[in-house]
Amino acid sequence: MTQEPQTIITPPDARSDQMIVHVLMQFLLAVRYRKKVVIAAFALSAAMGAVYYVTATRYYSAKAEMLMIQTGIDNLETSLTEGASSRWNAMETFEQLVRSPKVVEGALARLRPEDQVDLEGVPRKAWIPTLQNRLSTKNIPMTNLLEVSFRSKKPAVAVNVVNAVVDSYLAFLDETHRGTMGEVRDIFSRQLTQVSQDLKQKEEELIAARAQSGILQSGKSDEIIDPVTKRAMFFADQLSSVQRNRIELQATLAGIQTAVRNREDLRQHLITVADVVGKELMMRSFGLSNADGQTLASLEQQLLKDRADLESMRSCLGSAHPSMIAQQEKVRQAEMYLQGYQQRSAESVARIQNTQLGPLLVQMVQQRLHETIEQERSLDGQFRVAQQEASRRVGQVARLAVLERDVQRHYNLIDVLVGKIASLDLKQDGGEVRAKVTAPPVSNERPVSPRLSMVAFFVLVVGLGSGFSIVYVLDVLDDRFRNLEDMQHQLGVPILSLVQRLNTPQTTGLDALQLHVAPMSTESEAFRTLRTALALADQHLHRIVVTSAEPGDGKTTVLANLGVCYAQSDKKTLMIDADLRRPGLTNLMQMRRNEGLSTLLCSEENIPDLCAHLIQPSGIENLDVLPSGPRPANPAELLAGSRFIELINWATTVYDQVLIDSPPTLATSDSAVVGRLVDGTILVVQPEKNRRRAVIRAVEGLHGLRIPLLGLVVNRVEPDDRGGYYGYGYGYGYGYGYGYGYGNDEDSDDLDSSDAGHSSQQDWEQSTDYEDLDEARSSRRIVPRRAA
Repeated sequence: MTQEPQTIITPPDARSDQMIVHVLMQFLLAVRYRKKVVIAAFALSAAMGAVYYVTATRYYSAKAEMLMIQTGIDNLETSLTEGASSRWNAMETFEQLVRSPKVVEGALARLRPEDQVDLEGVPRKAWIPTLQNRLSTKNIPMTNLLEVSFRSKKPAVAVNVVNAVVDSYLAFLDETHRGTMGEVRDIFSRQLTQVSQDLKQKEEELIAARAQSGILQSGKSDEIIDPVTKRAMFFADQLSSVQRNRIELQATLAGIQTAVRNREDLRQHLITVADVVGKELMMRSFGLSNADGQTLASLEQQLLKDRADLESMRSCLGSAHPSMIAQQEKVRQAEMYLQGYQQRSAESVARIQNTQLGPLLVQMVQQRLHETIEQERSLDGQFRVAQQEASRRVGQVARLAVLERDVQRHYNLIDVLVGKIASLDLKQDGGEVRAKVTAPPVSNERPVSPRLSMVAFFVLVVGLGSGFSIVYVLDVLDDRFRNLEDMQHQLGVPILSLVQRLNTPQTTGLDALQLHVAPMSTESEAFRTLRTALALADQHLHRIVVTSAEPGDGKTTVLANLGVCYAQSDKKTLMIDADLRRPGLTNLMQMRRNEGLSTLLCSEENIPDLCAHLIQPSGIENLDVLPSGPRPANPAELLAGSRFIELINWATTVYDQVLIDSPPTLATSDSAVVGRLVDGTILVVQPEKNRRRAVIRAVEGLHGLRIPLLGLVVNRVEPDDRGGYYGYGYGYGYGYGYGYGYGNDEDSDDLDSSDAGHSSQQDWEQSTDYEDLDEARSSRRIVPRRAA
């Protein structure tokens, strides 16, 4: 039992990969073929690179490194900041600030005239952009180090410019971060001056009162002060405390408003606001509460206990035990609640921080300040009433006590203001951002531009890129087959044989046939390969037409040598020259003066009898020739007639192999007429000469007329050392053309250009004894192949 062959289907991805590899190999072959173009493009690019490297202006670079340290409220970072991401964002901000116009302008002010060599010939309004273009900053990854570099025409100038930029940047940071603290300090200073003046006035009143009453000291309060006086003193203490709160709130409000106007970071004011307005109120403003914190703490303690119980249960119970599953679910629910609460809290705080933090802080401080002012106003009124009552009841003694309390209150206010100012001075000295130079710039005598390595890299890229581009364009514009694989891929027709350039001693006659002159040579093996390929075909090929796309492709030479090959294999072979316009086979076999195919087609005689007279022996055993005969006026009509069909049928009964030389397919329609009467057609192609579109049009024409195309014979294949893509080179001479007027000129009877050379008609007429040939032909009798 035989098994049917299985068809292997290539996946689309594999076909795509194969196509990519094929195209790449084709391009590499094209580069190899046109390597001189690539070498010329690379040489031109190298010359241009060398000229640039020699003539380009040298630039020298100097760089410095600065360590950037941020100080702030670290204990709120987990809930109000983004941690490391905010730090890297700050480093990007520092990079931009170094190249900002403000810093560059400060650096220009610090440069000496001799350090402005890079600004020579540049308008003054373009100085800042010019320095910005040559100034670069870079944050060293995963560090707080900021690298500042500058390119200049002189190494020393590069160092001086970097130093000026660094100094300007440090001054800018100091000025920026001192701005807010300075405004708050001014407020405290003005309040300190006012309180000091009030204190001086109160002390003068106290001294005057003491001098008037003659009492130097009020004594113990229990002895000389009654309840009314105590109440006045109480109101005085409360008023002093409220006034201190008001002063602090006013200073805090001024600082927050200044920070909001300058769009500074408001996180540093959160603790201050929490101390002033109350931590509970601030947490409620953020949607949080102390109760939530206590609940979270309780849940975290319970979660730790449940996890400990779960670990202890693992050693005793299996994972599928109900108690184990319940405990795991309990732990999971607690963890989900904590994660959800933290996420909701973070989202609430982030939302408020991004959009409402500034207005919220201002509103909270203003509300608390309003309450404090109202409280101060109320206490001041009550204090004045109590003071009047105490004055009326105790007189001068009570007035002295009140003045002493008032003086003490002013002293306390002065102490508070002095402490606030001192605290601000410390913060100013520290700052939120600290910058320190860790690596000062150093003069470098080696230029950074042009760099030989970069110039070489660009030369390599531009040279090869332009060379490959030119090769690609030339390859696209070249309308010839790149190689045999390209030919077979585009035509979809198998290649039956590759015929090399033939070097025969003669151009006509039997000595012009390679298989007859040198049957054992390498060139002759191509025709045996062709015969073998035809013998292995699926059908019996008794009648074969040999044609070409254009004149001069070597179809006649291929047909004649194939006929000799069949004859040498003991097959009775007939070669018919059906090219009635330009009979190449007839000229090759030196039978121009004989009657032939045209005589037979025009005659009314019996075909077998007429063939016995017209068919000529070639001089090689088993090989006969039917020449073309006189040139008729209507060759296409003759070939399309019934007598040509009868001739083919008769020849099939007499000969083992019938080979027909047909005109080129693109020149005439004769090949289409003859091709439909035979078993198959062979198309001869000459890669050096044939255009791709012409060959494709010829193949498509044969397929369109349903003419069986057996395959291609690639003629005049050159050795590999001729520079071709795939064993043959590309020539630029095409001989004569084709198309209109094929065979109409009386003097166009020379051989195909693929033959070894050209000779005149007189040469081969003089070299052949036609009388001897005539005797041989007259004494010969054609015997059918079955009888033979």
